[in-house]
Amino acid sequence: MRANKLRQLWAQGKVASCLWIDLGWTVSVEALARLPYDAFVLDLQHSLIDRATGVHVLQTLSLGDGVPLVRVTQNDPAEIGFVLDAGAYGVICPQIETAEDCKRFVAACRYAPEGRRSWGPTRGLLYGGADYFKSYRENILTVALIETVKGVRNMREIAATPGLDMLYVGPNDLTIDHGGQPTYVATDPRVIEAMESSIAIAREHSIVAGTYAGTMEVARAAIAKGYSLVSVGYAAKLMVKAAAELLAQTFPHTPAR
Repeated sequence: MRANKLRQLWAQGKVASCLWIDLGWTVSVEALARLPYDAFVLDLQHSLIDRATGVHVLQTLSLGDGVPLVRVTQNDPAEIGFVLDAGAYGVICPQIETAEDCKRFVAACRYAPEGRRSWGPTRGLLYGGADYFKSYRENILTVALIETVKGVRNMREIAATPGLDMLYVGPNDLTIDHGGQPTYVATDPRVIEAMESSIAIAREHSIVAGTYAGTMEVARAAIAKGYSLVSVGYAAKLMVKAAAELLAQTFPHTPAR
């Protein structure tokens, strides 16, 4: 089976770079896939990309070397099984709040007797290889997205779930759950503390921690703090930001809209 590059990087003590894909136009995705990011996350939860387009995006990402991950919309065994059958090499599951939530998530990613996933990895075999069943445990990543106060409170129990690979604290929803407004750069001390404590808790349980960095400065700080996966942004948002900056620099007197 095709080896998971992320596991290889982490075994060497290196940090993996990651870009979130919220574009369904495969020509743009192809250009991004050829960039040397270590991983790409197809976001099905908030990108408005449907399942059929998601399969096309995963096929297009295969043209590059980045590991294809998918954030599903919910902790649903059918959807999790679908993205794995479509060739995802890892699943990010939102709204994990308890150890029981996490057990159900991991079980959806595993075949019996460890889990409840149904056999039939249509494209998974094409991307992973004929020995998919024999080697999938070592290559498919399971990522628990912690986004609520309850999830943070139960983070140690969640991290202890057999088969879990990563804790990933989401700054936006966690800030909202604390009564604040969403921000891609965490400012609430409670959110910052939760994000940073995920590193220590992950290490306690021999797994890794990932994070979202809203700016280059935040990304560099995250690398220094010991995160194993640092996501540097969303493709569409980065495109809009670059276009806006180019407009402002070229036509400085253009009124804002």
